[in-house]
Amino acid sequence: MTPERWKKVQTLFERALELQPGQREAFLRRACAVDAELYREVTSLLEADRTPHSLLEGLALDAVDLPAESDWEGKQVGAYKIIRKIGSGGMGAVFLAERTQGDFEQRVALKLIKPGMDSEDILRRFRSERQILARLQHPNIARLLDGGRNDDGRPYFTLEYVDGEPIDRYCDRQRLTIEQRLQLFQTVCAAMHYAHRNLVVHRDLKPGNILATADGTVKLLDFGIAKMLTPENDGHPSPLPTLTRAGARVLTPEYAAPEQIRGDPITTAADIYALGVLLYELLTGRSPHQFSTRSPAEVERAVLTTEPKKPSTVVTQKQTPAPTDDLPTTEDICAARRILPERLRRRLRGDLDNICLMALREEPERRYSSAEQLLDDIKRHLNGLPVAARPDTLRYRATKFVQRHKIGVASALAVVLLIVALVAFYTVRLAHERDRARLEAQKAEQVADFLQGLFAVADPGQSRGEQITARELLQRGAARIKTELADQPEVQATMMAVIGDVYRSLGLYPEAQRQFEQVVRIRERLYGEAHPDVADAYYRLARVHQDDFDHEAAEAAVGRALAIQKQHFPATAPEVVRSLHLLGQTHYLRGHYETADSIYRAILNGQIEDGTLPEEDRAAILRDYATVQHELGRLDETEQGYRAALRLSRRIHGELHPQVATTLHLLGDVLRHKGDLRAAETFYRQALEMREKLFGEVHPDVGETLNHLARLLYTMGDYDRAEPLARRAHSPSASRCMAKRTWRWWPAAAIWPVF
Repeated sequence: MTPERWKKVQTLFERALELQPGQREAFLRRACAVDAELYREVTSLLEADRTPHSLLEGLALDAVDLPAESDWEGKQVGAYKIIRKIGSGGMGAVFLAERTQGDFEQRVALKLIKPGMDSEDILRRFRSERQILARLQHPNIARLLDGGRNDDGRPYFTLEYVDGEPIDRYCDRQRLTIEQRLQLFQTVCAAMHYAHRNLVVHRDLKPGNILATADGTVKLLDFGIAKMLTPENDGHPSPLPTLTRAGARVLTPEYAAPEQIRGDPITTAADIYALGVLLYELLTGRSPHQFSTRSPAEVERAVLTTEPKKPSTVVTQKQTPAPTDDLPTTEDICAARRILPERLRRRLRGDLDNICLMALREEPERRYSSAEQLLDDIKRHLNGLPVAARPDTLRYRATKFVQRHKIGVASALAVVLLIVALVAFYTVRLAHERDRARLEAQKAEQVADFLQGLFAVADPGQSRGEQITARELLQRGAARIKTELADQPEVQATMMAVIGDVYRSLGLYPEAQRQFEQVVRIRERLYGEAHPDVADAYYRLARVHQDDFDHEAAEAAVGRALAIQKQHFPATAPEVVRSLHLLGQTHYLRGHYETADSIYRAILNGQIEDGTLPEEDRAAILRDYATVQHELGRLDETEQGYRAALRLSRRIHGELHPQVATTLHLLGDVLRHKGDLRAAETFYRQALEMREKLFGEVHPDVGETLNHLARLLYTMGDYDRAEPLARRAHSPSASRCMAKRTWRWWPAAAIWPVF
């Protein structure tokens, strides 16, 4: 069919559509009085237009009587033998074929232009599709393999053969959950973003063009009506054949963007809209727009004049099917997603409602700016983070009103807002400061009264000569807190945190853990699960878990603290940095040295260089960063880091402090590994003396230094001095404290055989 002939057919077709069905017959008889073939072609288009899926494969062009394709099964096309036909579109047919020439076998999808469709416009479009596929190399896009011309001169090309099924059918058959469907949808977004970055707009995204294989791999197909945003033809600028001119729109109505329906210029926003329709269907099992006949006029009316309902609303609504539709019931939809109807509605409400409706906005500029942005919102939703999508409700309509009456609204609103803001600000601030001051004063008074009663047991008049140890004092205090402060939960939580810190400093980790777990529960009950005070309790609990070598629990607790803190503080805040520091320590202790290294480098680059971090935290981070370098074999960097941390710790804390002792011990470690054994012994002995003064003889840190010093002396051959140190490190009194720490540094069996 020539372009002139097609233009005449299309003109009569469109004029007939404007008439009532009963008037069309007479009109066509008059217009085609001398051309019976023209009458038959136009009536075939009208019949195709009445069929529910008349536009499914693109233009109504398929309904025109073109020469029929012969039976291609078993025929040779280039190097390929056709097995069977697997699909047909507006300008070509797709066959399953196998390579019969060459040194290897291969099954492919072979696309061949239809007989009678080899007009210059169609040939250019066919070559355009082949060129587009040649430039797309992505694991989730069916790749171009070969191309050429058949013996009759018709062009063909071969694609990777995808043995799969449409993504929506795959999801339902596999009964994928909402989360699993979102994961699969992310793959589609990533592939589409790749195509857009290569300046390709697909323009016909739909489940039939997105196949999922048995192993869940997604493949994008059919770039037959795709558009290149930068036209190219053998390296020279040349306009590609337009597919959006009047009378030649190629689209699938259920997935066509409003600009495609109107015939406006097409950009990547059209694919974003189609992705929104696909997401809507994967989540709800429904289409965002309902068509009864799918005629052009009805499609245009539905897409351009009605707004899609929220997924959470439509999923439980009973829909009236079109005469040829067999819509699934709500029960079928929920069964395919393994969820109850009410839970599905709640699952979709909120983020997923907003994400779908943002992708489906009528104005292209108000949709997601890219497939990557849509992908990012899906990821953020799955990770429990805020999404970029916002509900299109009163705020948007109010913005439009303001734009129409800018001067009047701005003047009136400015005056009202200024008055309201000033009154509200000072009223709220004064009330808040007053209430806070009262609360803090009450808490301080209650804490003072409690401490006075707690330490009164040390009075000789009450103790009656009995010696009260610090541990006994803590145990009595913990018992009193639980009973006497039960009606004052804020004070109770504060005192439990104080006692938990003291327990931890004494190495009594189970007791400290119990205190902080109670603090978490009390504060969550008081403030909710996302309050900074709850994050502080989780941070303290994580430190205890780490000290007790339960690194998995420590990582979970500090991760929870970080998630809360990042909602309230900037990345440079001390609270966030301390939690990151603890997370780095946890990864180090679990042997994840590269991860710990990256965390410490991020802290150092963001905090220490700009001087915003307190010196005490800075010294600890320098020390722990150097320890990670030690594990990575960077001994010179390790020694430099420890010496810098030691200077800073002494300036902050003086000569007698746990941090100073720890740094001395670590300097001994790195010097021992570098072979400077005498210098290492000096640092170990300084650390041991300091730790014994600070903690007594039964403490994990004391046992650790004893163990390392004994090992050093054993290496030097000084067995007489090594033996008593090793025996002390592994004595029964120290066994409980050292049980978890000794294994990591140096098993006892490594030195016992020499004694």
